[in-house]
Amino acid sequence: MSVLFTNNAATVLASGISNSATSLTVASGTGIQFPIPTGVDYFLVTLQSISTGQSEIVKVTSKSTDTFTIVRAQESTIAIAFLTNDYVQLRITAGEMTSLVNGSAKGGNSDQVFYENGQTVTANYTITSGKNAHSVGPLTIATGVTVTVPTGSRYVIL
Repeated sequence: MSVLFTNNAATVLASGISNSATSLTVASGTGIQFPIPTGVDYFLVTLQSISTGQSEIVKVTSKSTDTFTIVRAQESTIAIAFLTNDYVQLRITAGEMTSLVNGSAKGGNSDQVFYENGQTVTANYTITSGKNAHSVGPLTIATGVTVTVPTGSRYVIL
């Protein structure tokens, strides 16, 4: 399960949602700035009320243009109703920061020796110039997707 990110993705709700809604629609044409979840990938967005300042983190498990399928009340937030034009923003969350700071190693007790990666590349990716990268296979690169390795960099699949 991979968390997807993009920079500066922000918009507003095209229409209000109840506290039990399982989808939301953003302003027309603005969904394109958010990632596209596939398979087990997802991204988190923060919904924030303009009038009350209350917020909720939701998991977006699929996206079709400007409509997002969501799982409510992530990271100990509470599902609440939101109105048309309330904020929808892809922000880094406390849970994501904790994961980054603590590393992504997993294991029983305090072992922390296992690193996991996905098995399918579904979006174009360019390794940062002057950096190397590695993955553990088997690995599938989806049709039409390109992984670019700059001159002087290395990409190793174990």
